[in-house]
Amino acid sequence: MKPSISIRYFIPLLVVVPLALATITTAILAFYSGSQAVKSLIDELSQKSINSIEKHIDTYLQAPMVVNQLNLITIENDLIDLNDVPLLTRYFQNQVAAIDGLYYIYLGTERGDFIGVQQQPDGTQVLVIGNAAEAEGRSVYQLDSAGVRAGKIRNLEAQYDVRQRPWYKRAIEIGEIGWSPIYIFGSTLELGMTSAIPVKSRGGDTIGVVGIDLGLKDLSNFLRSLEISPKGIAFIIDRAGNLVASSTDEQPFLDENGEKRRLPALESQEPVIRSTVQKLLDTELSLNQIQQPISSSFRLNREQQLLQVTPMESTGLDWLIVVVIPESDFMELIYNNLRFTMIIGLGVTVVAITLGGIASWWIIQPIDNLHAGAKAIKANSFSPEMLESTISRSDEMGELGQAFVEMAAIVQTREKNMSEELVELHRQQEQWRRASHKNQDPTVLFQELMERARQARKSG
Repeated sequence: MKPSISIRYFIPLLVVVPLALATITTAILAFYSGSQAVKSLIDELSQKSINSIEKHIDTYLQAPMVVNQLNLITIENDLIDLNDVPLLTRYFQNQVAAIDGLYYIYLGTERGDFIGVQQQPDGTQVLVIGNAAEAEGRSVYQLDSAGVRAGKIRNLEAQYDVRQRPWYKRAIEIGEIGWSPIYIFGSTLELGMTSAIPVKSRGGDTIGVVGIDLGLKDLSNFLRSLEISPKGIAFIIDRAGNLVASSTDEQPFLDENGEKRRLPALESQEPVIRSTVQKLLDTELSLNQIQQPISSSFRLNREQQLLQVTPMESTGLDWLIVVVIPESDFMELIYNNLRFTMIIGLGVTVVAITLGGIASWWIIQPIDNLHAGAKAIKANSFSPEMLESTISRSDEMGELGQAFVEMAAIVQTREKNMSEELVELHRQQEQWRRASHKNQDPTVLFQELMERARQARKSG
């Protein structure tokens, strides 16, 4: 006999299985489409952040370049007297005070003169002035709001010759405006770089070099102001892998035995920065090979991280802008929707199982009664009261139960008649046997028995 599933379980399964499959399929499709939408959203958000960073850097770096060009025009056209130190001091002081991010504006000449105005951390300005021929080096004076010296503060290094400084020599060498490599400003301990341009007389002779020190702390402040995602970060590195700025609180330089040096991104204390740069090196072998925007991903602490890298080569700089966003920042909503879908699906499944069980009981209960009645008939113990609950129903099962009771009555009547006839036949058979012993004609008796048997079958 082949194994078969009971109708008692088949009916609930018939309802529950398609419903469960539909719920699971819906959840899987919703999760997949949600994941794709999240990845598209992260890519779009990353690109938007990178565009904002590029625009800010362009604007931020344009200021010193524009000021340098302005100073170049002013000096080369004799609009300011380089020998008028008080006038030149006020001129530089106004520029430093008016433009955010300008840390230091100065002029070095071929005669070895140096004059500059420097922004202090407390918002005040100082004048730095000296000549290569002076043994005590450059002197530092506090300036009031009118650009007047309020008193000498200190002397800097002895015998400072501006003509031997790297920024001066590089500007003379390239003959146009350019940027120095990034270095750490000694007075403020922050990263910065110098924009320098050579100044010539109308006759073409070199007068000197105008330079502006630009601090990069504002770049980190801008990156922190970006609304990327709850745990997303942005940072900038150069082609050597050194950190330029980041949206984290980590300083972009190291302090080793009192000496400051730039922070390689691979030595960052931020796991995301360190792992991102390692991922780029594993993929591209060298940061110098990244010439086009890159979108990639990696896992960090069992969490998927999506990153975008864009090279920036404007304004003479060669940096990489990186935005990293953990997928979980946006997948949490997808997971919540998935959990909600599964809870709803589970609730509906429980309801379906309950309703399926009730429907199964509604169908199986009269069948069980009929089955028990059939066994009772076989055992000759059937009673109509056994099917009373089935007969009372007004549906097809009730009609079937009524027909079953009527059939059972007919069967019981026939069995009773057959029993009575069999008793009679046994009695007559006994008479025939006795008659055969008394020499009565057995043929006559046999014919009588056969006739009575036919009548019994007809009456049954």
